[in-house]
Amino acid sequence: MRAGQHISASKIADHRDGRHAYPCFGGNGVRGFVENFSHDGVHLLIGRQGALCGNVQRTRGKFYATEHAVVVTANANVNVDWAFHVLTQMNLNQYATKSAQPGLAVGKLEEVEIAVPPLAEQARIVAILDKFDALVNDLSSGLPAEIRARRRQYEHYRDRLLTFREAA
Repeated sequence: MRAGQHISASKIADHRDGRHAYPCFGGNGVRGFVENFSHDGVHLLIGRQGALCGNVQRTRGKFYATEHAVVVTANANVNVDWAFHVLTQMNLNQYATKSAQPGLAVGKLEEVEIAVPPLAEQARIVAILDKFDALVNDLSSGLPAEIRARRRQYEHYRDRLLTFREAA
């Protein structure tokens, strides 16, 4: 675990363009886009500053992490997707300082102990939780798609039941 690096706000563009190609993550997600990346690969980011500190995100590829994010690099015995689910479930905000501007210290996070099952069990857990997450949150499948389908079905039957032939 390591905190990201400071970057001046003037170097962060609102939109991706030919010059600003890499997402820049702060404590609560993408702040914008920058010219250079600080990390490459599969990582987790933990927000370490503000009301939403303790939030956990998965990243893949090249990105820049500001000092308001903790970059987590999994070792060979840990499936990064499994770690995402575990850390999300742990409510890391509980370890934040109780002040006007809550914050998480990297040292405090490193003290938290987690039982780590074998990689095969981690993969099994990830398969189940990722599938469930897609069912609940994916806009093209899962519950949102099911809700849209039931709404169309309701409208179809409502229209059929409430449409009457004119009396002769």
